Amino acid sequence: MQGNLHMSDESNSHILGVVERLSKQYISNIADLSTSELEQPSRCHLWAVKDVISHLVGINGFVQNSLSRSLEGDGMPAEGMPNPGTGNARSMSDGIANRAIQLSETALSSRTQMIDISERMEFELIETFRNVPSDKWDIPAYHPMNTLSPRLLLLLKLFELSLHAWDIFNALDKNHQVDSEAAELLLEVWKSPEINVWFFTPDIEQVDPVVLDVEFDSNKGLRLASWSGTLVIVDRPSTTSDSATVLKVSPELFSLLITARANLDTNISSGNVSILGDESTIQWFHTWFKGS
Repeated sequence: MQGNLHMSDESNSHILGVVERLSKQYISNIADLSTSELEQPSRCHLWAVKDVISHLVGINGFVQNSLSRSLEGDGMPAEGMPNPGTGNARSMSDGIANRAIQLSETALSSRTQMIDISERMEFELIETFRNVPSDKWDIPAYHPMNTLSPRLLLLLKLFELSLHAWDIFNALDKNHQVDSEAAELLLEVWKSPEINVWFFTPDIEQVDPVVLDVEFDSNKGLRLASWSGTLVIVDRPSTTSDSATVLKVSPELFSLLITARANLDTNISSGNVSILGDESTIQWFHTWFKGS
């Protein structure tokens, strides 16, 4: 038991270290943005760069509140918040977008204020994560998508920071890519049944099971299995003869595909993704993952 606890602590520390590195890089990069760059369209549909930055400020505020309440023994929603398990990216997207845009036009309308508040909230949230006791990483923590835990909130923070940083900086420089170390750690996010309901769109008409394997350059892989409106994502098993379709792709690009930031058909056509087996199966990928 003590050995498992040690491994968990080591894993949490590693994830936090990557989040801290990306956070410092993010703050440094947004501090270099000009006023005109803040007004440029981001990779998020209808959001300017400043709106994505405001969204990350809002996310930090939410996670800070949820994490602090969790550590105080309260994993329930705050007053006025929806019950856990009732929200997903599609159902809440309009409200999330409106709040981000409103924030960027009001409280964060000043470039200096936006950067200063972003830096302060990034620092404060990381400090809160750094001070989570080793026996508190798996206690209940609130999120509309599900009852999570401080560890899952940390993975969610990695997810939001790494992908929204791409939304900002890839829009300004097409050579900007998702951080490779973050992309490897995000495999835990894709496999988490508590989190992947956020970006999975169920299709109850899909009664027959569909299995899609994903193979990465690192020889790691995932198996996506869906039936009757459910989805399970697990490590790809060593025996894969029963899989009808295999996608070969990098973890970095996969993180953009599964969040609908990149199109699977386009990347297959361009050679960034290779496909083995029944190509008709990929239609389900577009059905399952419509953006987050």
